[in-house]
This record gives sequence, structure tokens and C-alpha cells, in this order.
Amino acid sequence: MTDDELDRALFALPLEESPADLYPSIMAATVWRPAPAFRTWELWLAAGAFAVVAWLTAWMLATSPGALDRLGHALIVTAHGLGLFSRSTYVWIGIGISSVWWISSLSFMPVRRVPVYNR
Repeated sequence: MTDDELDRALFALPLEESPADLYPSIMAATVWRPAPAFRTWELWLAAGAFAVVAWLTAWMLATSPGALDRLGHALIVTAHGLGLFSRSTYVWIGIGISSVWWISSLSFMPVRRVPVYNR
């Protein structure tokens, strides 16, 4: 089979039309795609820095005598200062959450306005 016969056979095939939005969808997925906010090396650098800081913090807490006791005491004092050991705090948090849920579930349908023509 020669190239001409092959070309004629290919052009004789009944092909479907491509979708109208094929070209824009291909371009949106490839060329027009927005650039990522961070480069890969920046993400790796941030993750590495976070890991080093976490390791140093754990090492300092493990090697300092009484550091965990002081940290625990500071957390309890902070929780008392924020009122986290009071029932009224949790009651008000519950009221706030239920109010947000109730208000967000309301449907404010727009009122249909009929135009009034001046005669």
C-alpha cells in the first residue's frame, strides 16, 4: 500500500465533528493555565525549615529539665485566662455557632419587580 492509497483511505473514514469547545478547553488546560503560587523548590524549602524548627523544639523540650512542666503550666494558665474552663464560654460558643447556622440557612429570595411605565 502506497502513501497515496493510505491517505485516501484515511480521508474516506467517516469522522465525527469535534466539540465546539475542544480548542479552548485544551488551551485552558495547557497554555493558559495560571502559574502556581509557589515553585516546587520553595515548597520543599518551607517544609524543610518547618521540620528543622519542629525537631529543634522537640529537642529543647526533651533536654531541658522541667521544660514540659513549665509548658503545661503555661497552657493551663492561658486556658484559664481565655475562660476555657467555664461552662458559660461553651454555652456562648454554642449560641454563636447555632446563630451562624440558622442565619446561613435562611433564603433571601429577591422580590420580583414589575416595571411601571409612565403614560
